[in-house]
Amino acid sequence: MLKNRSIPFGYCVVNGKYALNATEAEAVKRIFEQYIGGKSLKAIAAEMTVPYILGKPDWNKNMVCRVIENRKYLGEGGFPRIISDDDFKRAAEIKAERNTYRKPASQAKPQLIQAMEIPITEYAPTEEIERMISEINRLIESENADKNTITELIIKCAQLKYSAIKEVR
Repeated sequence: MLKNRSIPFGYCVVNGKYALNATEAEAVKRIFEQYIGGKSLKAIAAEMTVPYILGKPDWNKNMVCRVIENRKYLGEGGFPRIISDDDFKRAAEIKAERNTYRKPASQAKPQLIQAMEIPITEYAPTEEIERMISEINRLIESENADKNTITELIIKCAQLKYSAIKEVR
C-alpha cells in the first residue's frame, strides 16, 4: 500500500511550524493555473515533474484532484497561503461543471417521478419457480454439471420470474 503524505503537498515543517516548500508551492500554483486554464486532471498529472511522494515521481489525476480540493492552500489551519480565494473558487466551479456523476433517479424530485408515471410492481415467486431454483442449484453443485442444461434452466426460470411480476398501480 502506498504511503500517504502526512504534510500536504506544497508545505514542510520548519521549527515545528508549517512553512512553504518553494518548489512544491510553485507546482501547486501551476496546477491551479493549468486547471483554470482548461487542462484536465489527467493532462496536468502527466506533466508534473515535482514528485508528490519522495521516491515516486509519477502523478495521477486523483493526486491533482486532492491538490485542487485542499482548502489549506487558502491559508487555513496554520498553513501559509499559496493560492487566492478567487483561484480556489474558480477551480471548484470548473470541477463541479466537469463532474460527470449524475444523481440516481430515486433522488429526483417527487413531482418528476409522478409525471413519468412509473408503474409500481410486486413479485412473488410461484411454486414452479421455487422448484426450478432448487433444481438449478442442485445441478450447479453436482460433479457432472452440464453447462447447457443449466443455462437453459436459468433462462426459463428468468422468464417465469418475469411473468410473475404483477403491476400494482
